[in-house]
Amino acid sequence: MGRPSTRDKLLDCAESLFGQHGLEGVSLRTINLEAGLSPAALHYHFGTQQALLEAMLERRMPSLMKRRSRLLDVLSEADHTPTTRDVLAALVMPMVEFMLEDWDKGLRYVRLIHRLQADRNLDPEFVIDRWPGGVERLQPLLQQANPDLPLSLIQFRLNLMVELMLQNLAHGEPPANGDFDTHVSSLLDFLTGGFEAPASGVQPR
Repeated sequence: MGRPSTRDKLLDCAESLFGQHGLEGVSLRTINLEAGLSPAALHYHFGTQQALLEAMLERRMPSLMKRRSRLLDVLSEADHTPTTRDVLAALVMPMVEFMLEDWDKGLRYVRLIHRLQADRNLDPEFVIDRWPGGVERLQPLLQQANPDLPLSLIQFRLNLMVELMLQNLAHGEPPANGDFDTHVSSLLDFLTGGFEAPASGVQPR
């Protein structure tokens, strides 16, 4: 495998630093220094922090959304109503598979998405508009699987499931002796149980 290009080196360093410190905690100069490049390198390749962020997302998101879309196609075309666990697996497994293909790369990206989500720097509408076919298809399938839950609660719980998934995977350890498979299965069990909990009298706004 050849050396990473200057652009990829900058993206790798930005992923790592933003994942650790958030967008507000890292200057463009710091990214250049971490990459061992001149102060003008990042500006030359990306121009602004927003353009850098979009390039980081564009590098991985299409592949992840394509995987998720394939899983959702299977659920949508099935001759039976999908279970909550089936739908949540379509949320979780593309990220898990990406991590297992290259642990360092995958974990770095998950930590970036988790930090952006936690800091409210990742606009869900931007993601849906730019990379359609994945996330927005989860809600109707979850409605089919949980017809007794009101829409507002399904939306609330889906957002919560995304946050819990990212938080959990962002603190994952390298897989060993099948332990990670058990970990993922336990994560899906937990998310499914939480999602299917009976609705209380007070609904989220």
